[in-house]
Amino acid sequence: MSKPDWKAIRGEFPTLSHFTYLDVARKTVPPRCQERAMQEYSRDVYENAGADAWSAPKVAEARAVMAQLLGARPSEIAFTKNTTEGLNIAAHAFDLKPGDNVVLTNMEHLANIWVWKHWEARGVEIRLAKHRDGRLTLDAFLEQMDSRTRVVSTAWVTYGNGYRVNVPELARACRERGVRLVVDGVQGAGILATPLSELGADIVAIGGHKGLFGLTGTGVVYCREELVDALATPFVKAPLSPGSAPARAYASSQFDYFRVAHRFEGGNPNFLGVRILWRGAEFIQSIGLGNIERRVRSLTTHCLKLVKQAGLRTQTPEEWEERAQIVNLLVPNAADLCERLREKHRVVTNVKDNALRVSMSFFNDEEDLEKGMRAITREVSGKAAAAV
Repeated sequence: MSKPDWKAIRGEFPTLSHFTYLDVARKTVPPRCQERAMQEYSRDVYENAGADAWSAPKVAEARAVMAQLLGARPSEIAFTKNTTEGLNIAAHAFDLKPGDNVVLTNMEHLANIWVWKHWEARGVEIRLAKHRDGRLTLDAFLEQMDSRTRVVSTAWVTYGNGYRVNVPELARACRERGVRLVVDGVQGAGILATPLSELGADIVAIGGHKGLFGLTGTGVVYCREELVDALATPFVKAPLSPGSAPARAYASSQFDYFRVAHRFEGGNPNFLGVRILWRGAEFIQSIGLGNIERRVRSLTTHCLKLVKQAGLRTQTPEEWEERAQIVNLLVPNAADLCERLREKHRVVTNVKDNALRVSMSFFNDEEDLEKGMRAITREVSGKAAAAV
């Protein structure tokens, strides 16, 4: 695939003409294709009574495109409301017994903590793999795992300092021990080019409003095909018995989804949200995930260089294999700084774990990072001078 025209692609994001947007780890600003998808949907409802907009076959087409983008089979992809719903499906999917344990980490988003807490009342222990200097190596997980470990659940890319867990390595360790692996993939999907099927995870939950260019309230959950029938779910119907015929995709009813990941979906899908995810997936494919990952790698490397030149501290690793699109900065009064950056400089960042979080996508450029860093250093030095 030829090298993308990043300047032309940047023009597909109108927000960037008003703000220096460095907060894609929270929400990604929408490209024009999202607007066109909304118009396409509305026009069909107005003019064709929703024949296309509310079409189950179109949902199946969207599922196929999303599966191709993520490196999975359509039968392994279910549409959800967000990452939390996908994690919640996973957290109720296994038959755990008193004395079993689930290993999480102390760098998880709260969503991947609370969905598992209900097991404690049933005698299941929740353990936390502990980071070392902001890094979650395989040893951190192995230290908490034993013969009663049934599930490990971790972020692919942590939300705070952006550390990227070596999921394939962890997956191999889990398989050797008969442990299921659940992954919060929202900070990696649409940024990293590794196919989900190559991660080795059993379940991956992904919200649609970050790297996939969807609306809030949309997302997907990936479930390895061999596991679909084995998981418990409160939705729709139980899977058919072993050896029964595969489910029909939409031949008779949208509720004929028994033996594929669609069984995790209940009721009507978010037709508009699914359509926008579909168009977002096509947009990403037109650029190429490999190109996107290389672009983000280059930008974050430049960002880390600027951080070092400014004499600021970060907990984000330098090695690309241990990071993705997030760089955090250890600065005084990060929340106050974040607000000043937006109001005074129109630079949008975020605060996580008391650190300023800068996160970028392929639509950013070096000028964005340099403008952002100038604003940060000006505000930090100004506050320091005022305190003297």
